This record gives sequence, C-alpha cells and structure tokens, in this order.
Amino acid sequence: MAGPTGPTRSSVTRGRRLGVLGLLLAVALFVLAPAAGARAAGDEGMDAFAAVYDVQPDGSMKVTETITWRFPSGEQKHGIFRDVVVRMGWNGEENRYRYYDLTDVAVSSPSGAPDAFRVTDNGAAKEIRIGSADEYTSGTQVYTVSYTLHDVLNPITADGKPAADSSKADTVELYYNVFGTNETTVRDRVSITVKAPAPPTQVACYQGVDRSATPCQATSGDPARFSATGLTAGDAMSVLASYPASAFGDVRPDVRQGDSTSSIGSDAAPAANAAAWAGAIGAPVLALAVMGALVWTRGRDERYADLTPGLSPAYGTGATGDGTPGAATVRGGSGTVAVQFQPPKGVQPGMVGTIIDETANPIDVSATVIDLAVRGFIRIEESDGGGVFSRTDWTLTRLAPPADERLLPYERQLLDGIFSSRGDVVRLSELKNTFASTLKRIQAGMYEEVVTRGWFRSSPQTQRGAWQGLGLVIAVLGGLMLFYGRPAISAILGGSFGGGVALGIGLVVAGLIVWFLGGRMAAKTAEGSAVLAQSLGFKEYLTTAEAGQIEFEEASNIFSRYLPYAVVFGVADRWASTFADVAKAAEAANQPLVMPTWYVWSGNAFPDFTSIADGVDSFSTTSTGTFTSTPGSSGSSGFSGGGGFSGGGGGGSSSGSW
Repeated sequence: MAGPTGPTRSSVTRGRRLGVLGLLLAVALFVLAPAAGARAAGDEGMDAFAAVYDVQPDGSMKVTETITWRFPSGEQKHGIFRDVVVRMGWNGEENRYRYYDLTDVAVSSPSGAPDAFRVTDNGAAKEIRIGSADEYTSGTQVYTVSYTLHDVLNPITADGKPAADSSKADTVELYYNVFGTNETTVRDRVSITVKAPAPPTQVACYQGVDRSATPCQATSGDPARFSATGLTAGDAMSVLASYPASAFGDVRPDVRQGDSTSSIGSDAAPAANAAAWAGAIGAPVLALAVMGALVWTRGRDERYADLTPGLSPAYGTGATGDGTPGAATVRGGSGTVAVQFQPPKGVQPGMVGTIIDETANPIDVSATVIDLAVRGFIRIEESDGGGVFSRTDWTLTRLAPPADERLLPYERQLLDGIFSSRGDVVRLSELKNTFASTLKRIQAGMYEEVVTRGWFRSSPQTQRGAWQGLGLVIAVLGGLMLFYGRPAISAILGGSFGGGVALGIGLVVAGLIVWFLGGRMAAKTAEGSAVLAQSLGFKEYLTTAEAGQIEFEEASNIFSRYLPYAVVFGVADRWASTFADVAKAAEAANQPLVMPTWYVWSGNAFPDFTSIADGVDSFSTTSTGTFTSTPGSSGSSGFSGGGGFSGGGGGGSSSGSW
C-alpha cells in the first residue's frame, strides 16, 4: 500500500527505552558538570536582576547582568549559576535549530563573593557556574556577569513575516526571553535596558507562565526600558523591540542542521580502600541477584494454570467468593496462541495496544480517535493542507453521540481534549504544540483503566517508574562518589582513596542493572495474560485472513470495526489488501460493498478500501506526531500574527545556587 507507514509498537518502545538508557548514562557518567542543585529553597531568590542589552549593528548583543542574590538563610553555598540558552528549535522543522553563539564571558562580584567561573555545555544551554568548590558564601551577594550573544535579531518584512536576511527586511526585532519558564528562582525586581544603533519603533514586554500574554512594563526611548516585579517559579519574561533595518548591517538568524584520592598514617586508608573495592564488586552482584529474584518471583506475568491461553475461568465459581476468577495461577511460561476471529470482547483498540507492550503509547491514542470515528462519535475528513506539495490535513467533526454507545473515562477525556475549547469542528493541525499535556492525562487514564479491569494490580507505568527511579538514584550516587566522594574522603584521610573510583563505577553499574531489570517489573495478572493471548490471536487473524473467509454482507462493517486494531498492530496495509480482494469479488458477484462514511477521502477517484486504509494509516502517523509536539523558537515577528507572549522569543535563561 502506498503512503506513509505508521510507527511500529516495537520501534516506539525500543526507541523510548534506548533514549532513557542514554539519558541515564549521561546523568551517571558525566555528572562532573554538577546537577542544578537546590532551586529556590527556603527564602532564596534574586532581590534584583538588572541587565543591559547592548545590541550591535552586526546583530550581536553585549549583555551585562547585575544580580543581587539572596542565599538561603543560615546556609553556606559556593555560588550561583546562570544557564543561558544557545540552541532552540527552528519553526517546528525537524533536524534544524537556531544557534546563539556565546562568547566573551566575564564575572566579578562587587560584594566580594568568590567570582571564579567556568563555562560548560548543559543541554541546549551554556552554563556559567560562578564560585569555587573550595570557598563558601552566604547572605546577600552581588554578581556582575557579562557575555556576548551573537545573531539574536530577527529580520522582518513589511507585512510582518520573517525574512532571510536584513536586506529583504523592513525592520529587525529583538524578541528575547530574559528568563524561560524553566526558571524556578524567585525574582523580586527585574529591570532591562536595551541599547541599539537607533531608537525602537515599537516595544513590548510579557511575563507569566508559558505563552502568557500578561504585559510587563515597557517604555520606548533611547534606550528602551523594561521592568517586572514579583516573578515566581515558572514565570517567564520576554522583551520585544523593533528597529529600522537600515540601522543594522547584514543580520540574520544562525540556523544549523542537527536536532536541539586518604591516609592519616594508620590503617584507615587501606581499610577504606578495601571496603570500597568490596562495595565496587558487591554492589552490581547484589543488584543483579536481588533484581533477578524479584523479576523471577514478581516481574513475570501470571497465567491460569490449567487453562488454554486466552481462556478465563467462569466468574462467581472461584474460591474468592467475590465474583472474581478463583482458578489456580502460576507465573511465567507460555503456550500456543490460537487464532481469534474477533477482538477480545469489550476491549477497545487503545486497551489492546496498552496490554501488548504494557505502555499507553501515542499510537494507541491515535487508534482510539479512529475507533471513536468508527463508532459514530467523530467524522474524519481529509482536507487540503494548502499548496501542491503540502501534507494532507484532516478535519475532525464531533457528532451527536450514538444512543447505544458508552464512553470510557479516557475516551471522554480524549473527545473533550480535542473539541471542548475549539468547538465541534477542529483541524488536526490546530492541535499541534497544544495537545501534549492533554495526551499525558489521557495516557494516565488508560493506565487507570487497565488496573480497573484487573489486568494489572497497579499501573504498569508506576511499577516501572518506581524501580527505574531507584536505579537512577543509585547510578547518580555512584557518579557523585566518583567525582566528589573520592576527593572528599581523601581529604579526611590525608592520602589516597583509589577505591573510590571503583566504588563509584560499581554503583553506576548497579544502578543500570536496577534500571534495566526494573523495566520488567510491570507484571500482568492471569486475567491480563488471558486478554493478551486473545489480542495476539486476533492479530494473527488480521495478518492471515483470506478474502474468501469474509461474507459480503458483513464485509463493510468488519473492515471498519477491525481497522483501528490493525493500526495498533501495524498491519493496516495487510488488512486493506485483504479487503481490496473482497471488494473485487463482491463487484464480480454484483454485490458491491458499501464504503465507510466515517472517513471522508479527498482523492480524485472514488475511494476504495486501500485508499481509506492508506489515509487512516497516514492520519495515525501524523496525529501521533501532532499529539506529542511542543513549541519551539521562530524568527517571526512578535508584533504581528496575534502578538507576542512570554517565552515566545529566542534564547532564555534560568538560574540557581550550588
């Protein structure tokens, strides 16, 4: 079948696990650049943040920040850090990002606090860490931080659209995030002064949560001034100033390819080293033994001992007396899965997807949308994305609920999340960058549903998360021992503590073992295993069904009812191919099949089952990406297209103490 191919369940799950494993290794083995530390603890915060942004004709910006930092009462800290964003997504494009080169960093402290600093990469930011690990500071201190950010200006055409460079622009804009929404430090007073080669023609300022249009004080002039007070954790602040392009040289955004050792003369040191080496060897062995035993005794799926896979005992006849199956169960083992000619009774496609890999993936949510359309709650209609080579969009229309259909809680959340704030007609593209938080609530509802049905004793996400979180903690402790515990103990003992390196590595390995095996602790109950066997048996039918096995009278309904399951299993093309043969046979017998009405095809010819399945498969792929998308940076004007908002500009920063 032509057209895009939807993501397979195995590739989604495998990619997610490898991604988390990579993150774990990065956290555990590269913890030399310390974690952020305490954020806004106690009465900690900025009494004042005053910055001067001196915009240069070449599009760079010389920044001077004067930070009055109030450290936690009664605590000693080494200093503060500033994370300055230098990489941001570009206009939603894959494998492209905007880069703000950061140079000429200098730090001083008028109040006499330690002002040594180092600059390191920290994800999408450059971290300026101020202070010394050998010195402490406390109370209220003042820091002056200066640096240069390059290519911060956006060239804008007369109609408010981004231009490739200033030669094609009428104005240039500084649209810059003083703070991002990841700033968790309280800021009592913020004042920004923006200097430029010419006075601004327009100014604006925004503060608050992500995408808030709440204004802060903006005063035009030469220079322009901006201010805000009482910014709390999570509040962003963005300043916006527009200038004539003629006052600047050839300015343009920089867009790039890529995604965003102790002894005190006694036996202390040898004993400590021996203990450390024992721990280095014992920690991974203990982790493997304990986690292996737990996976064997609790992490393997239960199944009914004396029943064929896929069968459940009769309810109300068991020893429990509460209407639940009372048959004997065992853990582990498997049997031959028999072909099932129907999906498990009362089990929706999203539930099938969740029971298969114990994860509520976005593709399960997309299949649920398709299932709701089949059941009469939604109509899906292909629509032109705009332009010859643009991607197809889809219009979703909410229909009057069928009288004989009932929605599960997560299905109700999905319908309301798509339509409630947008009316009864929504384009799929309108959900881009706005649906991710709703998706998380829907996935949580799907996990609650599998527990309610008795397939798991607790949420599989919670089971995995608890153990993998423990593994992460152990690995990070190993990293801290590797880089900080070793020199600290060496200082106490007065000599060498070489065993600290081995102990740190051993803890990291132990943490990885706990994390990896913790991912296998989401065990299904015997009833869950029975539903899994039925689901796999139904998948076998979808991949092996022959056209001659399907009655013409039921074909249209069967095609629609089973298509969402085929999407979950990744076999929609095979299912469509079968029905193309059924349609040909029905036509030859003068019994043409009735095409589904829940999906409206936009092709030039009359639709067939293959074209509809192709469209549905493409819809599931696109909607999966749409549901998970989050906004990135752009070079668009903040004064047009609906105006600006907090966090809508380029760059940004966050802070903390260590």
